Amino acid sequence: MNIREKLKLIRIHSKKTIPQFSDFLSIPMGTLSKYSSGERDVSGDAVLKIIDKYPQYALWLTINEVAPEVGQISPDLEMPLMSGAGVPVAIIDDAFDKTIETSVVLGWLTPKEGIEFSMLSDLHRHNFVEAGGVLLPQDSTQEQSKTG
Repeated sequence: MNIREKLKLIRIHSKKTIPQFSDFLSIPMGTLSKYSSGERDVSGDAVLKIIDKYPQYALWLTINEVAPEVGQISPDLEMPLMSGAGVPVAIIDDAFDKTIETSVVLGWLTPKEGIEFSMLSDLHRHNFVEAGGVLLPQDSTQEQSKTG
């Protein structure tokens, strides 16, 4: 997906008309039209304005990557429902798994015989709860999103 298509996807996902999007980003409507039609390449200044208003799309917009564990998503990626009542278990587990994988790749951790990383994941969840965190089962967050 090129930057023009991404710009359109952001606008559509934010439910803004072209004039609203233009005003919101402080990019002239004629310039946005030229970006959309391909008459003009999207400028670096425009990309910075978009990232300023939509920081959650920065990684996706610039290098076509997402990292939901740190809040970097694309407009078509639904984030799991977060609630004041707790954190879905899947978010904790996914973040922990990513941390372990990165730590092994960087050489910070060396897998040892007889030690399963799932044991560390269990310990991580236990420590999270001990510190006052509340874990929500994944199915309860799906129920909340259907009702709320």
